[in-house]
Amino acid sequence: MKNILGEEYKGDSKFVAKCRKLQSIYRHEIGEDICPYTDRYGNVHYYGNYISNGERPKEGCWKNFLTEDAFNYAKKRVDPEYKKPYETIEADRLFNNLLSSQPMAFNLFCPLRQMLEESPETATNVIKSALPGYPIHRVTEVELEFIPENNESLIGDKSAMDAIIRFEDVAGKSGFIAVETKYSENLGTNVAYDRDDNGNKIPRRQTLKAVEELCRFMPDVEQRIMKGDTPLTQIYRNFLLSEMYGYKEGLLSYSIILAPEKHPTTKDELRSLTIGLRDEYKERVKSMNLEDFVDAIIHNCPDKYRVVFERFYDRYLNLAKLDRY
Repeated sequence: MKNILGEEYKGDSKFVAKCRKLQSIYRHEIGEDICPYTDRYGNVHYYGNYISNGERPKEGCWKNFLTEDAFNYAKKRVDPEYKKPYETIEADRLFNNLLSSQPMAFNLFCPLRQMLEESPETATNVIKSALPGYPIHRVTEVELEFIPENNESLIGDKSAMDAIIRFEDVAGKSGFIAVETKYSENLGTNVAYDRDDNGNKIPRRQTLKAVEELCRFMPDVEQRIMKGDTPLTQIYRNFLLSEMYGYKEGLLSYSIILAPEKHPTTKDELRSLTIGLRDEYKERVKSMNLEDFVDAIIHNCPDKYRVVFERFYDRYLNLAKLDRY
């Protein structure tokens, strides 16, 4: 059975190993072979979450995607004739890495996009049930891998929102929820930077300008950020992108991180950000268990979509399957 699922990756934590095994089981279930992976030393590995030719579906199976609609939309997003110059979406990760959170986001939000096209009222009710506490009156758009066209003038960064849910509140005010989806990955400690005249790394100027303009952090925290003592890791940049985009466009703005309940770092990563925010902005960014989000959709969506989200839960979150392998 070990050969069927592929070899273990020695660098995996217990949590990541479980996620990788779940995706290896999924690969086995859809009848796909493992795509060999060659490391930088020339060693060949057979990790069970990698496939090849994911952009070529089989009859009734779209490989890394749970629906034909999600597959077709993914193909469209990497099409050179459609893809915008500043977009960073990458085909191999999208089609061939079963463990990646990027195709997971497509599998999660493309059915909601399709539902919204068919029945805005139904989609609004389903999303409201999954995201209680937000001032959603009417959902107007669901989009994936969203980078604002004016990204360089916002935070000087090509960070993307994994998904964006646009809505109107009861008074007709437009707003959005920027969604960061995480599966096995951490939010990341990589820091965006510029270089000074001597080639030394310094905090990115445009990002620091956004910090000053938005005034979302407590004064002492903002001072540490400006000095470079508090690094602007991914969770900071995601929040700043959402807030700056909302500020410039005159939109209500919220951020949410969707991650599995057992994800080991989400709570600490979120706390590292919110502890430094002014009180009036602490509730603008939250985390939610992916299980709760999907479960709410399953219990409130039409039958044809319920089947899709049940498959999503089984593929990504059903840890009980691991005991059978």
